[in-house]
Amino acid sequence: MPELAEVETTRRDLSKVIEGRIINKVSVYLDKIVYNKKNEFIKTIEGQKVNSVKRRGKWLLFELDNNYLIIHFRMEGRFYLLPLEALKDKHDYVIFYFNDFSLHYNDPRLFGKMEVIKKDEIDKFFEDKKLGLEYTDPNLTSKYLKDKFKTHHTDIKKMLLDQSFITGIGNIYADEILFASRINPKTFADKLTKPKLQEIIDNTKKVFEHALKYKGTYPNIDGKRGTFENHLMVHMRKGMKCYVCGNIIVKEKVGGRGTYYCPVCQKKCK
Repeated sequence: MPELAEVETTRRDLSKVIEGRIINKVSVYLDKIVYNKKNEFIKTIEGQKVNSVKRRGKWLLFELDNNYLIIHFRMEGRFYLLPLEALKDKHDYVIFYFNDFSLHYNDPRLFGKMEVIKKDEIDKFFEDKKLGLEYTDPNLTSKYLKDKFKTHHTDIKKMLLDQSFITGIGNIYADEILFASRINPKTFADKLTKPKLQEIIDNTKKVFEHALKYKGTYPNIDGKRGTFENHLMVHMRKGMKCYVCGNIIVKEKVGGRGTYYCPVCQKKCK
């Protein structure tokens, strides 16, 4: 699933090419991708200018003249920038046409969603989603996490995946953040001290910035895959040696998700 780093990479790339441009035409090939009625969706978007491309958590937002177009990639959704005359791939379900290029939304798993809402409804939209703080928010402090986690006697991995605390963290980055913080993913969230919670905050910033440097782990709008996979410390490295201690990386189910960690570097807090 595209996580914060992948969505932010897409946002940065798209902002360079579609901001200030008019969407001349929209084609929708699968109605279930859009929450609005298909004809309403198309009519609302066509002819509008993309004033800015924004992100909130894992959501991508196109700020149009009168509305916001909100996109969630879910499992495998992604955008490709292609020539106007490019052929449609079988998994391209929404195509936006600009003057001299087209933007294809491709989604093999069919879980992604798009929705057009009025600008004055954007705050309520995200309030209803109960999203937590962005990793760059100055209000993200050890006290904030301590207060949030104090009633959660459950795995810290599960808490990091819960978007109502810190938004944007998914399975890949939760594993990497916990490894960088030397915290076992099965450690109970309410048992973590403020210093350890501060490590989580600091390493969330470091891991995301590192991932953004290498454009994440998914294909970008030019079709080239980000190279952060080459820099993963534990995720997808089951059976391989830990880069720090040399012990073998293990994989277990934690919070219902496949979780990679080093049992030596990440001993469970008592």
